[in-house]
Amino acid sequence: MHDVAAALAEGNQAAHDLTEALKLADFSLPSLYGDLPTITDKALVHLGGASAEVVRELAAWIRERA
Repeated sequence: MHDVAAALAEGNQAAHDLTEALKLADFSLPSLYGDLPTITDKALVHLGGASAEVVRELAAWIRERA
């Protein structure tokens, strides 16, 4: 169980890190969260739902900087 708790904590931290990075680019994924591992013991992050408009804007932002 400790490994599951650690993976959940890691997923939550990764989600927080991405939320903070997205804020720097004026983007938000409100449904972003860490979750319990399923098939493996690896930490998971659900990117959640986002409008097509936001996803296209984010894709354009990334392309401009890649």
